[in-house]
Amino acid sequence: MRINSCQAVLRSLSGALLLTAVTVARAEEDGNTVVTYEDHVAAILKKNCATCHGDGKQEAGLNLANYADVVKGSGGGEIVVAGRSSASRLIEVITSTDAGEQMPPDGERLSDESVALIKTWIDTGLRENSGSSVAEMRTLGFKPADSTTETGPGAVPSMLTEFARKKTLRPYPVLALATSPRAPVAASSEYGSIELFDPGTQSPYGSIEFAEGEPLVLTFSRSGRLLLAAGGKPVQNGAVVLFDVATGKRLASVGDEPDAIIAADLSPDEKLVAIGCTSRLVKLFSTEDGSLKATIDKHTDWVTAVAFSPDGKYLATGDRTGNIHLWDGSTGGVILPLSEHKESVRALSWRSDSAVVASCAEDGTVVWWDVKDGWPLETQSNAHQGGALDCRFGPNGELVTCGRDGRVKIWSPDGKPLKNHILGAPAEGQTTVPPGVRLLPARVAISGDGSTVLAGDTAGNLHTWELP
Repeated sequence: MRINSCQAVLRSLSGALLLTAVTVARAEEDGNTVVTYEDHVAAILKKNCATCHGDGKQEAGLNLANYADVVKGSGGGEIVVAGRSSASRLIEVITSTDAGEQMPPDGERLSDESVALIKTWIDTGLRENSGSSVAEMRTLGFKPADSTTETGPGAVPSMLTEFARKKTLRPYPVLALATSPRAPVAASSEYGSIELFDPGTQSPYGSIEFAEGEPLVLTFSRSGRLLLAAGGKPVQNGAVVLFDVATGKRLASVGDEPDAIIAADLSPDEKLVAIGCTSRLVKLFSTEDGSLKATIDKHTDWVTAVAFSPDGKYLATGDRTGNIHLWDGSTGGVILPLSEHKESVRALSWRSDSAVVASCAEDGTVVWWDVKDGWPLETQSNAHQGGALDCRFGPNGELVTCGRDGRVKIWSPDGKPLKNHILGAPAEGQTTVPPGVRLLPARVAISGDGSTVLAGDTAGNLHTWELP
């Protein structure tokens, strides 16, 4: 839908701005912060849009003079989406900098205050007046997965083979972190190796050699018997290796990339490995014979995150420009795009029921997506100042995230903040760092039993907290 250019608009917004200020002030004085069409939005639209989109004239079939017509939209479709101003056409045109699209087309633009008020009205449910209920909006509605569908405990490492460790000039940052869904086992990255330990006590089980170089991705299989490690050496080589968790034995290796692999995941049936490449491709490999099963050429920049849904039905992929796509988990066939982020997607994580996938990005935003139709059920637009770096679901629907603000945050199953941990400098006495330097949590995870939150930082430290 496109709102056609008006032939004439009123030249001054002073009356609308004054009325907006008065109504907001009155709402605050009354302790009522609900923004409604009648009390706040109607005056702004009437003052600035009535000439072309009022009762007398409706360009593009759009009438903004009454609530019912605003919600109805125009001949091109709806212009406001309850709960999602970022997807509302009305917000697009009143904030556009494109001369051929922006509204009003002439004269002064709507003020930031007026735009913010309209956004609030949309995001809080498109109330008509103070006595109205909100328009229908989505909720997370989490139900834990049926644990009886999987039987037996996961593997626990025992008697791992010793090997010569590579030495580094300084502690190696935790660039990858994962926990087994079926056993008290966690894995973290070192240069040329993978450390296995108990997530609750941090007691070590031993190490696995990763001869390819830097393990940039770690993830356990749904059964808990396999550990996927992906990475390599930048601008030299990249591969994915599958290890037996109990013995540390290499079971399979797929991919032979000219650059380190920065995104990878294993399908729930353990038959496919998906990798994201700096070549902008997503590739699906067979774990049985290493053959390339499918190539997805849709992203326009580096593919920075890939994740299979727990039921194997979907594959989600994200890239460095903020695009996320949902694919068929077995064929790689396109399903739909997920559009909300403005900067690089850093991580994707699936809820245990496969109904919701969470994403986080360098724009600081964390989003919970309904995969039926790509609806953002919950959006935390400023979850981490400076950028979000990782996100991981726990078994009961809670989500843990971390970011460049040095914080590790825990979110409830309905997307609301529960806990906020700040990594100090030095980090809780674990490593000596210069005063005033804040350690960044690079990766986060939640133990398979849902009891412990883990975070790995840029100085190689591991931090743990009990989950509330």
